[in-house]
Amino acid sequence: MRLNGVGGPGGGGQADLKTNDSGKAAAANALSTRIQPAAGTAGVTADESSDSAVTAFKGWATATGLKDALEEWGLQVKSLQGRLANDKNALLGAKQNFLLNDLDTGGRLRGLGGPQLPGLHGTGLHAPPVYDAPVPSTPPVHGPFAPGTE
Repeated sequence: MRLNGVGGPGGGGQADLKTNDSGKAAAANALSTRIQPAAGTAGVTADESSDSAVTAFKGWATATGLKDALEEWGLQVKSLQGRLANDKNALLGAKQNFLLNDLDTGGRLRGLGGPQLPGLHGTGLHAPPVYDAPVPSTPPVHGPFAPGTE
């Protein structure tokens, strides 16, 4: 069996895993400069309008309902801002994640116990250790489902 190469150490062949770094950077920039601020502005605008309505309906059950809805709205805006920040961070970290995954997979394919991953000296990232312990045998099965029972 041959994976992405023509035999021998070091593999070879044409890389076919691609990622659009400039597209991810543009999307992260849009989240940071346009979408997150717009969501914050929309949240504040709704807060101001709702606060005015709560004041206008003071003493009525409507004011209590609006106040509860406004509190829930604030939680939803905060949750949305958190999700947008997570998406932005994921986009920005994707390139490094692809690189680390590729290096880890290459190290595993080259064999266990290899040298430290190239370009990552001092970060503590090494090829996985070699485990020479014997694999335990499967314990015998007893009972009605044991092989040879009817």
